[in-house]
Amino acid sequence: MTVRTTLISILAAALATGTAERAAADGGGEAFVGGLIGSAIGTAIVNQQRRPVVERHYVTRRAPAPVNTYQREQNRQIQTALNYFGFPAGVPDGVLGANSRAAIGQYQAFLGYPATGVLSEYERAFLTSSYDRGLVGGPQAAQIMASSGQGTRGLLLAYRQEQMGVPAPVATTPVVAAAPVAAPVAAPVVVPQAVAAAPAPAPEAAAEPAAAGALPSFLPGAAAASIDSYCNRINLATSANGGFVTVAAMSDPSQALGEQFCLARTYAIEQGDSLAGTVQGFSMAEMETQCDAFAPTMTGYQARLAAQDPAEVRAALQDFVSSTGTPPAQMSGSARICLGIGYRTDDAEVALASAMVLVGLGEEAYDELLGHHLMNGFATPKRTDHGLEWLGTAAEALAAGASPLVANGARAHAALLQQAVAELAEGASAPVLQDAAATAPLKGLALPTAPAAASN
Repeated sequence: MTVRTTLISILAAALATGTAERAAADGGGEAFVGGLIGSAIGTAIVNQQRRPVVERHYVTRRAPAPVNTYQREQNRQIQTALNYFGFPAGVPDGVLGANSRAAIGQYQAFLGYPATGVLSEYERAFLTSSYDRGLVGGPQAAQIMASSGQGTRGLLLAYRQEQMGVPAPVATTPVVAAAPVAAPVAAPVVVPQAVAAAPAPAPEAAAEPAAAGALPSFLPGAAAASIDSYCNRINLATSANGGFVTVAAMSDPSQALGEQFCLARTYAIEQGDSLAGTVQGFSMAEMETQCDAFAPTMTGYQARLAAQDPAEVRAALQDFVSSTGTPPAQMSGSARICLGIGYRTDDAEVALASAMVLVGLGEEAYDELLGHHLMNGFATPKRTDHGLEWLGTAAEALAAGASPLVANGARAHAALLQQAVAELAEGASAPVLQDAAATAPLKGLALPTAPAAASN
């Protein structure tokens, strides 16, 4: 210790001597300042040697990862649905905390899933879609809740049985409708005696009233296919298979296409909701109304989709887009918002009409959605051959660098489409459709104007 102190003292003295000599030689203030700095360094070294060593421990705290707007909104939907079905998640604030995790575990246990407190994609989709169906179910949903004896939770069981092919239970006690208001009775007309009154015609037999709670049916034919139910079945099969179909292990190309379609649908909903949030002056309900009104104007194009080759349909859609006079960016934003609304509300017509507009704008990745709709008969007659053609053009566009509908794994997505199309094309047939509406003139078409502020 003494030797070290002596060496340090000699070093400090040498620094001071050298500094003094430079100061005398230069005669300037800068050298003097340098001497002071040298002395200060030496003093600091001495003090540091005499100071006891103190170990310091630093704790690094990581800031919580930010939650993006879409994820927070999706979390709110989960919390709202959990509360609706009697699994208390607390205030829907978009943050899945301890209460929400506990509620998710209760929901999973109720349906026989592992109570992990973390939702799988299928469990989340089934939860939120069941909530949407319960809200709009009307008398039918009320009957299911009454017959199950479990309130809103009975809807979960009924909808799951429906996916498995078991019809939903119907209550034996009909829902009592409000009594009709009696119409005012007009004063009787006096007929003169000289003129014989003509005999009144026999009244036609009144149609039997529909059973209480039954939905009205005005047109023959099967009910429209539900994309929401379709994706729930696909997700259920994906869970049973242990994950998504890959190119290396593709035994069921139809399941592979279904998974890719439902993924694209999810991304379309996310993008549409994100764009809708940028629109000023219109509520979501107002935008949904305009999108609903827009869909019927595309009926003629939907008929062409099933009856004509993709090249003919694409040319017609491009002509339509050019004839509107709407700026392409505004039209694209409006179509993307309506596409998300259509898929979120399970309205296949709105979704298909919006996708066709995007195809007309030259966004070839959306060829895929047209192909999926044709393959499954969503808002269009089912045409496997034309559906495969649209899917093939989409795969080619993605391979050439087109912006994908599915953000993650664009190359794998394109490869899956190509292989599934190749396997299914071997057994595809081309039915001949005689549809007069396919070549009917298309008039009075208009796009919704609500999302004017949206940008691509």
